[in-house]
Amino acid sequence: MVEIFASSINITKAMVVKDLSLPLSDKERKHLIITGRNGSGKTSLLLELNKYLTNIYNGKIENRRAQLSALDSKKQLLNTFSTSSDDINYGKNSRQIADVKSQINNINNYLSSFGNACITFANEHLLWEKARDGTFIIAFFEAKRHAQIDIPSGISKIRLQHRYDFKEKANKHFIQYLVNLKANRSFARDDDLVDEVTSIDKWFKSFQERLREIFESPTLELKFDRKNYNFQIIEEDKEPYEFDKLSDGYSAIISIVTELLLRMEAHQARNYDMEGLVLIDEIETHLHVELQKKILPFLTNFFPRIQFIVTTHSPFVLSSLANSVVCDLESNIVTSDLSGYSYDALLESYFYSDKYSSLIKAKIVEYEKLSLADQLDAEEKQRLKELEKYFLHIPKYLSNELLVKLQEITLKSLTAKRS
Repeated sequence: MVEIFASSINITKAMVVKDLSLPLSDKERKHLIITGRNGSGKTSLLLELNKYLTNIYNGKIENRRAQLSALDSKKQLLNTFSTSSDDINYGKNSRQIADVKSQINNINNYLSSFGNACITFANEHLLWEKARDGTFIIAFFEAKRHAQIDIPSGISKIRLQHRYDFKEKANKHFIQYLVNLKANRSFARDDDLVDEVTSIDKWFKSFQERLREIFESPTLELKFDRKNYNFQIIEEDKEPYEFDKLSDGYSAIISIVTELLLRMEAHQARNYDMEGLVLIDEIETHLHVELQKKILPFLTNFFPRIQFIVTTHSPFVLSSLANSVVCDLESNIVTSDLSGYSYDALLESYFYSDKYSSLIKAKIVEYEKLSLADQLDAEEKQRLKELEKYFLHIPKYLSNELLVKLQEITLKSLTAKRS
């Protein structure tokens, strides 16, 4: 399957960020996590990327390439005039020189509308058409976000668009969408359309499981309030509540999920496997520590072909995803896979949270088990080599405790072999 994803990013200027090159991957979709203190340029960088993506949405990127080529030609022509040793001919060409300079100025003015970022995509030739017809999702979620969902007054047809610009929101229709699904189920049942009834039931069951996961509530139920054309979330030992009564943290998550979900529903993509590039500023906004660990794995699992570029202050976000590249804007260090990152001890003691991500802990357990095993088959030997390579490339300066643990495992392994 041919995949479209950002393979590299170049920023010439975004406030304090200058001449930054971010290689991602030419072979697979890698998510980008941008970190740094307040004032380091995280939001400014996203805004520059958003300008570039807006021009992709508007179908102007192909023209940008043509203008860049024209600019090179004009500069070469101007250089030819400038290096002429014939002052007389140079004077004769003064009008032509002025015209070329004017053309260069016009091109530069046009190019400035694209901002100071450039994103290179794998299989870029397929991107333009998909962006035009809306089958490549492009979205930007600002730091201040809440699920602003309208409550319907009855069954009403929704006109979901195939394309949404950056200021438009599809998710305000989310409850109406759910109500309509329930109505369609009733109509299908009356018409003995068993497959359609089963399909809708399956959708609600799947969505309820997603809610259980993110709300960390294994018995959560999504209940239809048919008298009020609304839905209630039912949890043990809690009063029932609606989507417009969510806490800030859950509202921030639901605003992202429902927006992407409905944009894909417009294309009947109920597997939610459409491609796209989504920007999220301060992804940890309003989230407690456990949700900070889960938010990126949750989103990438829900929307497996969306590439996320996010900013964060949170070490819990930084270490939550293996298939990612992390950029620290303060040091200009770019690192792949920080799932071995050690969480700050103060955060651990304050929130009573585990210090390492579940991903790194699972790999440590597996590595220790294989290292200390008496015998390994060919597949296990290969896996041990992969884990050794993985831990070799983890930036140990970010995780002294992890380094000690790995040294301990190595020592145990050597001791066992000698005995």
